[in-house]
Amino acid sequence: MADNGLYIGQMSGTSIDGIDTVLVSFEPENRTIIHGSAHIPFPGAVRSDLKKLSSNPVPDSALAQRLDTILGKLYAEAALEILISCGINSVVAIGCHGQTILHRPDANPPFTWQLGSASEIVSRTKLTVVNDFRSADMEVGGQGAPLAPAYHQFAFHSPEEHRAIVNIGGIANITCLDADASQAVVGFDTGPGNSLLDQWVKLHNNEPFDRDGRWALSSPANQQLLDALLDIEYFKRPAPKSLDIREFNLDWVTRCIASVAVTPSPAAVQRTLSCMVAETIFGGVQQNMPHASAIYVCGGGAHNRAIMHHLQKISGLKVETTATLGIDPQLVEACAFAWLAYRRINGQPGNLPTVTGARKSVMLGSITRPGDES
Repeated sequence: MADNGLYIGQMSGTSIDGIDTVLVSFEPENRTIIHGSAHIPFPGAVRSDLKKLSSNPVPDSALAQRLDTILGKLYAEAALEILISCGINSVVAIGCHGQTILHRPDANPPFTWQLGSASEIVSRTKLTVVNDFRSADMEVGGQGAPLAPAYHQFAFHSPEEHRAIVNIGGIANITCLDADASQAVVGFDTGPGNSLLDQWVKLHNNEPFDRDGRWALSSPANQQLLDALLDIEYFKRPAPKSLDIREFNLDWVTRCIASVAVTPSPAAVQRTLSCMVAETIFGGVQQNMPHASAIYVCGGGAHNRAIMHHLQKISGLKVETTATLGIDPQLVEACAFAWLAYRRINGQPGNLPTVTGARKSVMLGSITRPGDES
């Protein structure tokens, strides 16, 4: 019998802004009940070190080991904080995704690296932790990403509507949910999400992100630059596919700018990057579910009006956030890893081979229980 108790889900994504934590339970009728949530920003020094690790081709292993412990402490503090705020003493398990610093599904052998020591979390919380969700999928030939589509299918499938669920974090990914439940779920990383936008606004305005896409909306896009940005093999490649955040960076953007006849203003570049995010998302939808009825967006990019407006314009579809479907767009990914922990604790597979390219369905995640960490 499945354990339908309370679970904590924790997600810190490629935007490297902080930890999203939820306290949830899963009910019949594919319902996610959110009992509490919190966002804990990373301390400035931790964020800076994580960005350094995530941008270097070869991460500093000593720094990574130190941050593994520091992040374990921060995840534990976030979990304890939400338990205290909700007046709860215990949960079945914590599903902690960890912080990805390297993802190489096409390497030989393939590997992925997330920081956030499970033993540190267990030691501080005295609770069971499920982490390292990607490795098991990669061991059976999968990309190890994206993993959220299985949860999207659980939480958002509708027999009345062909839905594309879009997560815009540092990287953007989509899940195509046909109204006909017998149709295979398709999901993959479409390309950059907020990562390049954040880097560009930091470089020119010294701001951590373009709040609501305001700076982007202050200028028209540059069509020549947009064409250059979109002329990348990855965007045309069929699924399954997934990205490491290093694969698109400001050096690439600078080279694309250099190919344009007249150099666009920094604001025009920001608008064009926003358009690129929307174009690659909708391109993925068109390629895999051309009969889509609606697009629902989650992640930080759901608040970027430049992306959302352009996505609405080019798709002609209903474009809304997942709040319309009952889950705050900022909490969807954390809910997904609580659900994956629920699946692992109950001995159920968590991957979708049609999404990751794995040879078979497998249970995802490693379980560390109190006593195992000593």
